[in-house]
Amino acid sequence: MESIVFLLVAGAVLLAVEPILPHLVSGSVGLVFWAIAVVLIYGRYGSSVGHLSLAVLLSVALVGSWWYLRKLPETRFGRSVRSDRVIPAETAAKTHLVGVDGVALTPLRPGGLAQFGVERVDVVTSGEPLDKGERIRVLSVDGPRVLVRSA
Repeated sequence: MESIVFLLVAGAVLLAVEPILPHLVSGSVGLVFWAIAVVLIYGRYGSSVGHLSLAVLLSVALVGSWWYLRKLPETRFGRSVRSDRVIPAETAAKTHLVGVDGVALTPLRPGGLAQFGVERVDVVTSGEPLDKGERIRVLSVDGPRVLVRSA
């Protein structure tokens, strides 16, 4: 009985500290602890108690997940662990390049690398091959896809 209580409490604590510890490690371990506890309950107390404990833990997990996703960011603790810094992805849309001229740094067959001012960007043509050093112009940007043509 003590091992089951330990697993349930330790799993709950690990799930509760998940916002503080990165990479889903503590939450994953907490869920594994809960799963082991349910298996032990089925083995020791039978299927009716096992079903009940499984239903209770699933309910707690669902309510906890809802609270974690909806309510935690509004709490004082949630605001203290949240980062307001935005780190742009390398493939972020580069809409500021539309209409800008640049130079192909590699042969574009149809994709390759180009330079626009000081910025190096992965680009594609609409199918026509372009040579290294050729002047190019950005036609459109669709997400990470930067479409160019000869200038």
